Amino acid sequence: MSKAIYIIVVFNFLGCSEGPSFEKYLHEGNKGKKEFFLDSKKCERNKDKYSNKIQGREFGFEGKDTGYLGCMKLEGWSKK
Repeated sequence: MSKAIYIIVVFNFLGCSEGPSFEKYLHEGNKGKKEFFLDSKKCERNKDKYSNKIQGREFGFEGKDTGYLGCMKLEGWSKK
């Protein structure tokens, strides 16, 4: 029984990460919360594209979120 509880706790910590927060980003134009989530969803789908990873590196991003952040920057979003 304790193994089952341990497994549930591990999955809870690993599987319940929050997505990007609107409050942590600024847009260069007038896009709001609805547009943020649409752009974020699009960039989440396209984060593994080679072009987004290269663009992210050119913007100075590093790590596993390079493609996502590069895509978001192309959409006009930047982190606060």
